Parts: sequence; C-alpha cells; structure tokens
Amino acid sequence: MPNARLIYRWLRRPLRGVVQLTRYREYVLFVTVTTLFGAKFGGGEFDLRLLIVWAANMLVVAFAFMYNDVEDAPDDALDVRKAQRNPISAGMLSATTGRLICTVTALVTLGLYALLGGMTFLLGVLSLALAFLYSWRRARLKAVPLADLAVHSLSLAGLQFLCAYFAFDQGKPHSWLFFLFAVLISVYGELNNELRDLAVDRRAGIRHTAHWLGARGTKLLMMVVLSAALVMLGLFLWLEMIPLWLVIVPITVAPMLFAEQMWRLLRCRCLLIEQREVMHEPALVTGLLTVLAWFVGEQLIF
Repeated sequence: MPNARLIYRWLRRPLRGVVQLTRYREYVLFVTVTTLFGAKFGGGEFDLRLLIVWAANMLVVAFAFMYNDVEDAPDDALDVRKAQRNPISAGMLSATTGRLICTVTALVTLGLYALLGGMTFLLGVLSLALAFLYSWRRARLKAVPLADLAVHSLSLAGLQFLCAYFAFDQGKPHSWLFFLFAVLISVYGELNNELRDLAVDRRAGIRHTAHWLGARGTKLLMMVVLSAALVMLGLFLWLEMIPLWLVIVPITVAPMLFAEQMWRLLRCRCLLIEQREVMHEPALVTGLLTVLAWFVGEQLIF
C-alpha cells in the first residue's frame, strides 16, 4: 500500500499536466456541434460511424491545442496567467513528454480517419497538417496575418465539418457548402482569441492579424464576419437546406440560455462586443440543442 501511495503521488502531477495539456474545456462543445451539423448535412444518423468521426475530430483538435502549448511554452512563460495554464510552462510536463503525447494523439487520429473512407482520411490528414503548421516554430502560421485566420478556421472547424459530412456523403447537392458557416464562426473565434491575448502576443513577438488591425479594427472585422455567418445561415434556411421547423428550437431555448448574460449586459451598460465572451457558451448550447432536435425530429417524422 505505501508503494501504491508513493506511485500515486509521483504520477498525480504529470497526470494532471496531461489533462491540462488537452485543454478539452475549450473545444469539446464546439467540435461536437460542428461534427453533428456536418453529419446531419451529410445525411448521417446516430451510429458507429458518427461516433468514430466525432472521436477523430475531437482528437485532431486536441492535437492542435496540445501542440500549440508545447511550442508556445517559452512565450506563455512571459505571462503569469498563461504560464500557470500551460503545463509545460508550469513545469508539470517536459516539452519532450508533450511532443510524445502529441505524436501518439496524431497516430490514433489518423487511424480513426482511415476507418471512414478515402475523402474523410485525406481531409483529416490536411486538418492535422494545418494544425501542426499553425504552431510549429519554423512555419508558425499563427503569426502570419490572414494565414492565421485561414488555417485556424479550417483546421479547427471547417475541416471537422467536412470530415463528418463525407463520412456519410448522402446529403443534398451542395449542402457541404455549409462548412463556410463553420469557417466564418471559427474566424470570429480566432479574432476573439487574438484580441484577448494581444498584449502578451506582442511581447512574444507574434504579429498576427489582430496586431496589424489593432483592437478597433479587429472588433469591426469580428462583427463583419459574424454578420456574414448569419447571412449564410439565413440563405440555407431560405433554400430549405435547413428545415424551417427547426427555427422553433433556437427561438424557444435562446431566451432562457441568454437571460443571465443579457441581464448582466443591461446592468453594466456596456457594448455587446465588450462582453462577447459570456455569450459564446449559450450560443454553442443553442446550436447543440438545435442539431440534436434535427436528428431526433427527422427520425420521428420519417
């Protein structure tokens, strides 16, 4: 028993570091929503194939976040908050261990995508490659204006949608184009992250899109991108690529999910753009409930 306790104490810190390295809280909900929409537009159902593509999409995004922390550890050490969040900077894991975990994750991810057909496998490989190039020091596309937006939106959203879509590939003609909605939402998310980390990134020498646009220009572009995403959503409803009855779901649940955030907004009397981050989780939950209702509703109807 004493030996077991010693082993537990020795392993507790690195195990916590591994869990912390995954940063799963930052993407599980978003990847789930993106995958479910992709599968639904592709004519998919709740089955083993959907479970496999969901797991593969989750792992490829986990790889992106983990590898980013491995490569960014020296920069994150410059900021107290980031240094504690990043387990490499915090000394919970070594950079070598972090790279080993990333390698294993990448291999498992490729194995899962290989089970889903040629097109899904190729898209999965592309997603993994972009996630690597986004953070890899010799390329570091995250520090290249415009490329940072394109790579982030594809590797962490658009390609997950397409992987789920082509895992089934039985949707209506051109319905795969809804991946552009996922891309636009991800561009908004990347701009939000760059704006939040602007001061730290500048100290680290990272010159991304938000650096060149400045805070005001970044906020303006965020609103333009979000508006374009809403226009695309409206277009798909108008073309009946999304059933009109589905609108009932967000209309019903959104007032309840956003009630607390809107009350805070009214009390602080500030602009929505300044309190945007408190709106993200309710929006994702609304999307999740909507796509689940789509799956269940069509099962009941047909």
